[in-house]
Amino acid sequence: MEWQSSFYAVGIVLTLCLGPLMLLLGIALYLKKLQARSRTTPLTADLLRPAGFTLQKQIDALQADLMLCFITIPVMTTLTPLMLLMQGEFFDKKANLATWVTLSCLAAIAVGYYVWKALGIVKRLGHLRLGFACELAVGQELEQIIRPEERPYRVFHDIPFENFNIDHLIITPSGVFVIETKGRSKPINGTNKQFKVRLEGGALHFPNHVERAPLEQTRRNVQSVRKWLCDSTGFEVPVAGVLVLPGWYIERKQRSVDPYVMNGAELTKQLPRLHAGILEAGQVQAIAHQVAQRVRDVNRERVL
Repeated sequence: MEWQSSFYAVGIVLTLCLGPLMLLLGIALYLKKLQARSRTTPLTADLLRPAGFTLQKQIDALQADLMLCFITIPVMTTLTPLMLLMQGEFFDKKANLATWVTLSCLAAIAVGYYVWKALGIVKRLGHLRLGFACELAVGQELEQIIRPEERPYRVFHDIPFENFNIDHLIITPSGVFVIETKGRSKPINGTNKQFKVRLEGGALHFPNHVERAPLEQTRRNVQSVRKWLCDSTGFEVPVAGVLVLPGWYIERKQRSVDPYVMNGAELTKQLPRLHAGILEAGQVQAIAHQVAQRVRDVNRERVL
């Protein structure tokens, strides 16, 4: 029957168009579920909301909707002609002109709807991104109330260098500290969540593996920051590294100096005690100025 051949043709086309995407989605969900069985987050408490958190969630949701439109539009434009051509090729059922016109009109209506929806999403994203950027700007200004320029501690985030970024940089009278954060999930062995990492022999001994790369990366970052600050300020800048492993208990079998290794809870307590050198107030301001120039690179026009 003609309706059966049309039904089979639609099924073949949908399988060819959506099959690989659904297979990829299924594999991703399976791997996520498999990982959840054997790993858990190292964080022991929920995080505070950053500035613009709600707007960022709305932006993420709209971007997902926009991606769905981008996937649906090409599928709809190719579905009708492929279905009719396959029906004629494999089932020997040639569609007449009326069928072509009817299905083409339906496809055009569907495509038009998703194009209209995509344009609305793009417009909405522009407004949300503008609001998000403004909330970030206000949040940064509010930080100056609790961390004014004359205060000896200055904190900067996500400092760009060539081919890498510094997670956090703290400038204090006791030196500059490069902070590298590494998130490592905790393995679940039976009903126990293993949360201890041992610092020994210049390596991090996690329950199921050993890592040296985070320590080496932190040392390289310290060298890069020290060279840049010395070149840009014209004086020697004492710089030390801090590797932070949030949520892990650090068992130290060696002295933790190059770099310092600690978890997130220790950071605020230990940082005032760390010593890389001595910086005068004017030097702190000079270093902060150089770092501020480097991180003030978010183009305000890109939010529109």
